[in-house]
Parts: sequence; structure tokens; C-alpha cells
Amino acid sequence: MHLPRFKYQSAASLEETVALLKEYPDATLMAGGTELLPRLKYRLYSPGLVISLKAMPVSPPSVTPGEDLALDPLMSLTAISRSGIIRERAPILSEAALGVGSREIRNMGTLGGNLCQETRCLYYNQGHRFQFVEPCYKRGGDICYFITGGKKCWAVFMADTAPPLISLGARIRIMGETPREIPVEELYTNKAEKPLAMGPGEVLSRILVPKAPHNRGAAFFKLSPRGGLEFATLSVAAVLETEDNGSTCSRARLTVGAVSSAPVRARAAESILTGEDLSEELFAHAADLAASEIQAVPHHGYSRPYLKECVRVWTDRALRSAAGSLKKGNP
Repeated sequence: MHLPRFKYQSAASLEETVALLKEYPDATLMAGGTELLPRLKYRLYSPGLVISLKAMPVSPPSVTPGEDLALDPLMSLTAISRSGIIRERAPILSEAALGVGSREIRNMGTLGGNLCQETRCLYYNQGHRFQFVEPCYKRGGDICYFITGGKKCWAVFMADTAPPLISLGARIRIMGETPREIPVEELYTNKAEKPLAMGPGEVLSRILVPKAPHNRGAAFFKLSPRGGLEFATLSVAAVLETEDNGSTCSRARLTVGAVSSAPVRARAAESILTGEDLSEELFAHAADLAASEIQAVPHHGYSRPYLKECVRVWTDRALRSAAGSLKKGNP
């Protein structure tokens, strides 16, 4: 399967990248290319210019004066999974990165590229020369082949690194005509046709993970048919913080991935955890509530009832694991 024709240019800095994006409105960025190149081969996207970021220097993880952990979006997923400081300060991000694809994909794929994935659909993400008569919503049409009679696109956002960063309260810096900083959660629009809240001339410049309090536990679980070799059936990132007594929850953040067009916070479940003493009964209650409040989109052969049960089971496991890491004194 051949790539379509396009112009190619390498950028040596963020400033040059922003200038090229402004000059060429039909340009796209390529870091590792592990998602972009298959999309190009299937003719799901036809940019006029591909801007390579491989020539740009990659900064190692560092701690800012405000004690945030600063990450370069161009870090490879392998580097994220192996970094000692990331394992110490944000171990669930390391775990999530290690679960992406195969070793070859992790060596090429980047953190920024993973966060900026397109949404996926069993029907959309394939060749379209013979399957369908009319284009679907994501291809500019007005029909959904996956949900019969669907009035919108139901493609699912499946990046593994987004839920952990959202649960950790991470922020991203975006460079463009007006540089800005937003929570990672606000990067996603929950609109399948345009999943990212970024303008055509904007690019990620930094990812900032807040310093962990000493009384925080965290866990990440990814469910998929063949481990890291598959996109997630569902993923859950749980972060628990406690009062000084070590048992009363002062803050909880639960983020579920691969169930909608954006990662979803289980806010009702978070609410009932806050202010309560941690227990297995409380976790089971929170997991039941998460399964009820999150309306999972059936995708890639998984039914809504099956995914609802997966949300319940894996949320319970993630909360238990987060509490267990809290007792061991892990961040």
C-alpha cells in the first residue's frame, strides 16, 4: 500500500514548526509517524505538506522551579517507560507508555503523538474504495455505518497516555500565535470528527505533571485482547490522595479511556470517595457508580453491556491497586 503524494519538510525548532503551519494551512505534523503513516496509506487523510519533527532536539525530563515534572512531547514512549524520574514521580504514565503497541512502535512513537491521536472506528480505519457507497460523518458525509441511524460520529479516542495524565492533573503548554497552558483534560473536545481543541497553527511544547503529595496512590489498567499489541478495549487511571491519617480520602480522580470520543472522568464516583475512609466496600460502590454514569460507546465488537461491566470491574481493581500503592508509600 503506497503513500499519497505530499510535500515534505523538516523543522528544527518549535518556532519554525509554527511558522510552517501558519504558511501551509493543509500541513500536518509527523513525529514518530506510527499513527499518521497508516492513515495516509488508507487515504484517510491527504495533507499538502508533512512537517517532520525528527530533527528537533528532545529535552530530558526536568523539574521546574514550581516542582512540576516537565516532559518534552517528542520523548519516545520507550523513553517515557524507562525514565527513572518519571517512574518515581508518575509511575502510572510509565506503565501506560509501556502498554502502547509493540517495542518497535514505542521506539518510534512519541508522548505528544499519542496524546494527539485521531479517534478510531472499526469502519473508518480501513480502505474505502469498495466498502461504502456514501462517506460517513468522519469523511465529511452524514451517515454512520457503525451505529445504524446514528446522528453523529461515534469514533472512539483510544490513546493510552491520556487517562493517566488527566488523573494526575497534568497540564500542557501549546505554542502558536497566542501561547497558552491548559489542563490535559481540556485538550479533548469529545467531538469525534475533531477530537483536539487545537488550532491549525498550534503545537504541543511541554507537558507538566504536578508534584505528588507524599500521601498519594495511583494505578493504571489497560484491558485489550493481546496486551499492548492492541488498542485498548478500555483503560482506567485512578489516583487517590489522603489526609495525614492515611485513610481518609482528600481527593480522587478517576479517568476512563476508550469508551467515548474523549477520555471520561467518573466525577460522581470521585465525589463519593472524597471525604470518606477508604475501604473495599467504598471502592465497590464507586465502581458501580462509575459503570452507571459512564455511557460507553460500543466499539470494535464490544457491546455496551460488556463495556459497562468492564468499567465496573476495572475501576474497582484500579482503586484497590491505588490504595495498595498508597500503603506502600509509592507516589
